[in-house]
Amino acid sequence: MQRPVIDLILPTENPELEYISKKLSEIDLFSVKTYIKNIPSENQRGNILIIVSDKLLPLLKEDFYQAKFGLYVNSISFNKIKENKSSALFSDQSLHRQLLLLTEIFKKKIIVSVPYFNDEYENLIREEEKYFKNVEFFIIKTEKNNLRSINKAIQNSDVLLATPEQSIYNRQTVRGILLSSYRHQTPVIGPNEGFVTAGALASVTTSSDQYIDEIISMLTEYIQTNTLPESRHPRNFLVKVNKTVAESFRIELPSENQLHTTLEKAEK
Repeated sequence: MQRPVIDLILPTENPELEYISKKLSEIDLFSVKTYIKNIPSENQRGNILIIVSDKLLPLLKEDFYQAKFGLYVNSISFNKIKENKSSALFSDQSLHRQLLLLTEIFKKKIIVSVPYFNDEYENLIREEEKYFKNVEFFIIKTEKNNLRSINKAIQNSDVLLATPEQSIYNRQTVRGILLSSYRHQTPVIGPNEGFVTAGALASVTTSSDQYIDEIISMLTEYIQTNTLPESRHPRNFLVKVNKTVAESFRIELPSENQLHTTLEKAEK
């Protein structure tokens, strides 16, 4: 039986993205052809399409392929396009998992502020309220790069939970947000490891190898069963904490491994 051909479309050339191509190419179940930004012409196309990053989501509108996968794409951005024959492994962690991390760190009744830009995040938080009885949510709608709204949220809560929305959490705003966090002694649970490095207290993240292993698992499931797996947040994850920030807030943190083990048990 001839191996299916995967067209892997990368948004640019860099070592991290090239590593994805290399690791996928090592799998015997399929062959991989890698392109930058654009899909190949019709007579050169393979059977399965993988696009990497939100920038390439419009390429999922191409109907030529038997199946299409988004890798490292935002869940809300992907769900908006509603393309047939498409699945995705999301770049963002589930809010449920981030809230589990938050409650495991603080272990008391707390007020958690969640500024958001996309209304879908309010819907997600409302769905989570029933699972976290010790959390009082302060949910506030904000505009792009609006530090005033985020400062208000910080001042009215015990913890700030940052969503993955780059329209409000980006290079222009992160410094001001973290400075306000220190000033008001309101720690931040970041949407990713980069935020923790910058000065957030903690976050859940997924490594490149974990992402690659999981997209290989999804591809294998499709090829072996001819059934497209459901889109999902990454199942495998790591916990990252900033010990310096914890000390400055006088917060005693369990180790990253202890937090990871606790979260894994909570999700089962």
